[in-house]
Amino acid sequence: MSATYQLNTTNSSINIHINSEDAANFVGTGIDSGLIQTSDFVIVMEDIINCDEEQNMLISIQNLEIPLSYYNVSLAIGNNKFLFQEGNTTAQIITLPSQNYNVDDITTDLSLLLNNASTIGATYSITYNSRTLKFNITSSTGNFTFNFSSNAQTGKLLGFFPTTYTSSNQSLQSITPCNVNSIPFMFLETNFNSRGSVITSTQLRTFSTGVIMKIPIDRDFGDILSYSPVNKHTLVIERKRLNNLRFTLRDSNYNVIDLNGISFSFTLTIDFIDFEASGVYDTDPRSSDVLKPTRDDVSEVLTNSLLQQGAIAQSNADNRNRLINVLQLNNTI
Repeated sequence: MSATYQLNTTNSSINIHINSEDAANFVGTGIDSGLIQTSDFVIVMEDIINCDEEQNMLISIQNLEIPLSYYNVSLAIGNNKFLFQEGNTTAQIITLPSQNYNVDDITTDLSLLLNNASTIGATYSITYNSRTLKFNITSSTGNFTFNFSSNAQTGKLLGFFPTTYTSSNQSLQSITPCNVNSIPFMFLETNFNSRGSVITSTQLRTFSTGVIMKIPIDRDFGDILSYSPVNKHTLVIERKRLNNLRFTLRDSNYNVIDLNGISFSFTLTIDFIDFEASGVYDTDPRSSDVLKPTRDDVSEVLTNSLLQQGAIAQSNADNRNRLINVLQLNNTI
């Protein structure tokens, strides 16, 4: 649903320039770094931003700058471990240290980890095909098994589905292209009781989230990502007064991103609207009343529409048949 909002002229927009290093509190510590979680923080302002009772506040992001200091292979993302087994020996956990990797790093480091883990004295070699974007893993002695059943993200990194794979003739090749771009985008989430965002994934389907922005990542590790949305997304928040704000950066699987102690910044804009005075809606169009229709309601509407279309088609067919009968009767006279 889209709408054109007429903002009240008596209340100007407010820009709040926020740097996470100015946080009053950081929520937890980074899973990888063990440092303060600069991607999940609370800002407490000295001044309170008030909104008249008949109005609502609309928030949006003007721009943001994020240092890409997280690791693309890490415990925080959940793509650094999998089970490894040689023949009928005991399965072992292979763990890639949390850090940044390209495909060459993986071929070198993973082969060393497999060599060190081998209990049968096997030597492992890993090559990468830049044309198919796949890895090929070979063993000098005996077949081996990779198990990604509980490590789906690691499987995605190396080009496998979340299941078990056993080598053939001491060789195992990726099923799909590998994916070292483990965080293709981020979500910026707020703690506002808001309406206007839906997040969906295989693990999460929830309405009324506080996600205010999806941020595409088009820079390399170590760069600073600067992003200004062309079409800003606006959340309608239900609070009438603001003095504390919580923001969280999450990856595409909704995990909190560990920036390894580095701060990020952005500009938050607050607009004010009286839906009734604006002449657009009597109430907020994203209220719960608008979200009441269920799947059965939608199905009923579609069914009725199809029945109406069918009745019209039948009526047209009947009229056509009558015309044919009249023409045939005229030809026989």
